[in-house]
Amino acid sequence: DTRSAQAVQAATDQVNDLFKDQSHQLPSDQLNKQAIAAAETKLQQARQKANDADHVAALASAQADVDAAKHMLIVKDAVAQNPTKLDELKTLSDESQQALTELAKQKPTFVQTYQKRVTQLSDQEAAVAKIASLFSDTDFKTPKPNLSSAQVQAALAAVEKLDNKQFADQVMPLISTAQDATAGEDSRDTEPSASSVLPSSADSSQPSVADSSSQASSSTASSSESEQSQASSSTSTATSSSSQNP
Repeated sequence: DTRSAQAVQAATDQVNDLFKDQSHQLPSDQLNKQAIAAAETKLQQARQKANDADHVAALASAQADVDAAKHMLIVKDAVAQNPTKLDELKTLSDESQQALTELAKQKPTFVQTYQKRVTQLSDQEAAVAKIASLFSDTDFKTPKPNLSSAQVQAALAAVEKLDNKQFADQVMPLISTAQDATAGEDSRDTEPSASSVLPSSADSSQPSVADSSSQASSSTASSSESEQSQASSSTSTATSSSSQNP
């Protein structure tokens, strides 16, 4: 009847507003949760009045489009974000990939349009996972001790290959923080220790106690020999003088 037809028409018009094209392959720029909720309310009201098979079929098709719009919104919201937290990125990447899988048959144009951006999100997750391996905390403030240059370079390579340059610029300072920590570790490793320097310096510049004692004994012995030599010379002179006197 007329009431049923009007209700169905109002509901389908509300669903049409969720999309930018007549084939419902691409979402409206204004697509949001409120618009989807409004369309579902209209559909529910129309079902209560529908008493014609064609109207029921039209409402079922419209409901399928609403369900598709929900998946589209998940993808749109996910690719519009640039979180650097690994758990947030993983959630967005997993949910958006699942949403594309759900839309593959019904909305192939949407999938083709957004597949690259969802892949980029997955690449961002992989890059942040590499960065996370360099830090002891989830806020990426404290680099792990004993980081190797190879670990930092692996994270850097993952960031540099990202197509989303805005996101790459956002996380690059984290790489710099890790690099600074690695440079500090390398500097400490190459510093000579005090124990490795002092013994050789002491050996070359200061005599040992035993050497000093030996030198003192030698000096004393030489002095004694000199005194004995002088005494012997004096005795010999005196004897000679005595023998010459009448």
